[in-house]
Amino acid sequence: MSFFSYAPVPESSPYYFEPFSPLHFAVLATMVCVILVIVAFRKRLAAWKGEPRLRVIATIVAIAFEAGLHLCEYFTVDHYAFLRGLIPFELCAVDLWLAVALNASKRKWIFDLLYFWGLGAVVSYIFANTDGAGWNTFEFWEYFIVHGYIILTMAWFASVHGYVVRFGTFLKSVAILFPITLAVRFFDVAFSAEPYRFNFMFLLSPPDVHSPLDNFGHGWGYYFAFILLSVAVFLAVWVPWGAAAAARRMAATSRSREGAPSGSAH
Repeated sequence: MSFFSYAPVPESSPYYFEPFSPLHFAVLATMVCVILVIVAFRKRLAAWKGEPRLRVIATIVAIAFEAGLHLCEYFTVDHYAFLRGLIPFELCAVDLWLAVALNASKRKWIFDLLYFWGLGAVVSYIFANTDGAGWNTFEFWEYFIVHGYIILTMAWFASVHGYVVRFGTFLKSVAILFPITLAVRFFDVAFSAEPYRFNFMFLLSPPDVHSPLDNFGHGWGYYFAFILLSVAVFLAVWVPWGAAAAARRMAATSRSREGAPSGSAH
């Protein structure tokens, strides 16, 4: 298999989850270390004059690898598979362009959406598999560089720029994503038959590999079960922020009580 071959396994091979390779673990560990470094040196990074330039470079690299993947698809897969990969209706594709927009504009509302949509989709993909792609393929490196760019963008703006996630952010992310999933599902239905076979965000049916989504039934029952699972995941990734905010409130209340006068002299 050449480095720029898109298909990671022969088309006749069955779909299955593969055990992580040592390099897969190494890439994940590297990403965790980078996040820890960002958190540890957030104040210095915030004052660093080269900070905007670093974000621009990271954005250019991520876009270049994403474009490179589509170029590989153009030369190695059929027309309809290329079209499926090109249409940015997968949540990870949406997250990529949200991360690009966030780095370009620094808008807080973009971060709000990216935090929940990114952790709800990107992390699940990173910790699943690379569809059989090995270290000697372009897809492997594109996979981790683009997904890593999304996650590191979230970590960067939360740590270096001090963006905070609130419960209202959680509600907003769900309220905006729900109608989007409805529209994408209707689009999937319209192009679900051969030769298109669209199933963006897996809103019509589970992925080809066995997963817990197989227990969600079929049709609209499957869709609403999937949506409820997504809401639960969003809520779970909000919990650390909610717990931190509650701890700060309790600490502030405790300090105010300690500083209050015990009584008045008469």
